[in-house]
Amino acid sequence: MEMERALTVVEMLVAQWQAALGDDISVLLGGSLVSGLFIAEGARAVDVDVRFLTDRRVDDPVLIARVEASTGLKYRKTITVSDWPQGQSAGVMVEGLLDAGLGLPLEVEGCIRSRAYIGWARFYREVYSPEELAEIRARKVALRDDKAAYKKYKAVIRDEAECRCLARGLVERPR
Repeated sequence: MEMERALTVVEMLVAQWQAALGDDISVLLGGSLVSGLFIAEGARAVDVDVRFLTDRRVDDPVLIARVEASTGLKYRKTITVSDWPQGQSAGVMVEGLLDAGLGLPLEVEGCIRSRAYIGWARFYREVYSPEELAEIRARKVALRDDKAAYKKYKAVIRDEAECRCLARGLVERPR
């Protein structure tokens, strides 16, 4: 599957969700697609990560119902998430398989969370070279059947991106 076509379709879907949800929730495409690191070769679905950022209490049932009604995603669980560099807060996981006409379904994992969320993956194309991104993609493909190792590797990639972003002045650590 062609990366640009998948990204265009997903960006249009995210724009539709943004329009439906209004200004008090910001819809941010994150992780795999925005960084070019979703697994396409041999994939059973296109991996899509989305963040729904708000200043409201994220576990508010009315807010969750709005996100579900606007996206077709369903509540999965409430977890503790990191809000760099402030600490931790609640995050509400929503997910679903959506047909977007790409030949593979979109496997969407969303998280309703605080606006304090940075989203390191949006910087990957800026801080990693094309060669590094190719190596990262290959390693993720190799690890895709080992969920624990896959998550650990993703954390290493995020941590390195954070270091590179700080070193290049792309983000500032609050004082």
